[in-house]
Amino acid sequence: MSPESIYRVLLVCTGNTCRSPMAAAALDLALASERERVEVRSAGTAAHDGQRAAESAIQICRAAGSDLSEHRAMRVTPVLLARADLILVMEREHLSAVLGQGADPNKSHVLSEWPEPGEPELAVSDPFGASIEAYEECWRRIRRHLERVVPRVHEALRARSA
Repeated sequence: MSPESIYRVLLVCTGNTCRSPMAAAALDLALASERERVEVRSAGTAAHDGQRAAESAIQICRAAGSDLSEHRAMRVTPVLLARADLILVMEREHLSAVLGQGADPNKSHVLSEWPEPGEPELAVSDPFGASIEAYEECWRRIRRHLERVVPRVHEALRARSA
């Protein structure tokens, strides 16, 4: 498979220990058979490189069939942003941060708001340091938003194959 045929999705939150790794895991699971044609990565606007995923995030993803135990946080960079075909951030402040680093505004979106009209009232709040129930709610919201995103990823893959 040529590198040009790979569709690259970058998910961004603050610390890259909760929301964006959970969103990457959820997207991997949702892509199913198309997974080998999509590179899914996550990063944080204020991540401490090498930090492990939050234990609650690891538990939630393990229960869903995904393993975050080897995840290590990574700070978002202009290179990561330039390589991405789609950048999904968890909050508007993350959108400002990635745009400030040169991300393409046409490829950069708040997860709860894209594709429009989205469901901005279902914000993906940071569960860091909160209860397991907060992580479960975060997981539910991420998965709900990804139900709108996955068809767009499939569409992009079909367009690349044409």
